[in-house]
Amino acid sequence: MQCRHAAALGLLFVAAALADNAVAAASVRAYALSAAGESILGNGFACATFGPDPRTGYFSGIVQVSLPDAGCGVGVDSRSASAASGGVTVASNLPVGFGTPSEPRAFIGSSRGRAGFGNLGVRASASYHGSADAFTVLGAQAFGMQTEPMTFGGATGAGFYRPTFTVDGSMFNVGRTDNEVDFFYSIDAGPVFLGFRIKNSRDTVDYFEAGSGSVPSLPGMTVTGDRATGLTISGSTTFTLSIPIVFGKTTDLTFAAWAGIVPSSSVGLLTPSAGETEFSSTFKLTGITVTDASGTPLDTFSITSGSGTLYDRNGVVNVPEPAAYASLLFGLLGLAVFRGSRRNRLPHV
Repeated sequence: MQCRHAAALGLLFVAAALADNAVAAASVRAYALSAAGESILGNGFACATFGPDPRTGYFSGIVQVSLPDAGCGVGVDSRSASAASGGVTVASNLPVGFGTPSEPRAFIGSSRGRAGFGNLGVRASASYHGSADAFTVLGAQAFGMQTEPMTFGGATGAGFYRPTFTVDGSMFNVGRTDNEVDFFYSIDAGPVFLGFRIKNSRDTVDYFEAGSGSVPSLPGMTVTGDRATGLTISGSTTFTLSIPIVFGKTTDLTFAAWAGIVPSSSVGLLTPSAGETEFSSTFKLTGITVTDASGTPLDTFSITSGSGTLYDRNGVVNVPEPAAYASLLFGLLGLAVFRGSRRNRLPHV
């Protein structure tokens, strides 16, 4: 499975390499949305037509909120931010009540998206009490995304870039709720690939891992509880991508993490339909291998990035902030002054 996946990626990459692909600008993006309400059909035909948020067009086949056009009586708290360097974080929060006096409905939702180079985080949480129909909007979602132009050195011709990401977090689900966490990636202007997924659709758990496809479980992740009392998936695991490259040629790499949760009717249940997808401190780039075309790892390699981020075998190289340098310099200066003062107080022989 892994060989076929790498071969397919290789063919796509070769086709892209033959075209004149413009180098993308380095960027990080974060997005968060919480939404709930009953679409008011009297406001026009558009309020009976639902679709994903246009800002989430990079993602497909995911649990996400289906929205009517603006002005349909649905409460929305939506945030987004982007930057060319550093990191960005956004968060949404929406407590809202709607329905009728005889049939009140209550929703509480929040989400958070975070993006830095080599470090993405997402969280989505929602709780709903009440009935639901085809015009009820419920849910929360977030993404963190980075685009990084990377040029690899250490060999010539074709090869592979194999980043390893560490994932740690938890997913809770109770009642009639769907939630998931995903990792997607794309190469230059090519198609979007799924690299990792944990999905819980009302007690049906699905795992996906790059190179293996759908798998029955993930190392380090455990499942406890049930739908009636709450099902929890938690732990820490890793996955590795195999991305074809050409040494000396700039490759635009986009990585994106997604969290989404959509509750439904709680009628007949002892609890609200609710859950949380909490992966705020992940996904982290924690290892890098670069190989030649045959898959043999290189002893030495170099990576030049468009963002200026430094990378080595352990992922992102942490560089002290200017304030840290200033503190270190101040400390060394103070030590020098202390030593000089001490020498001046010593008696001369």
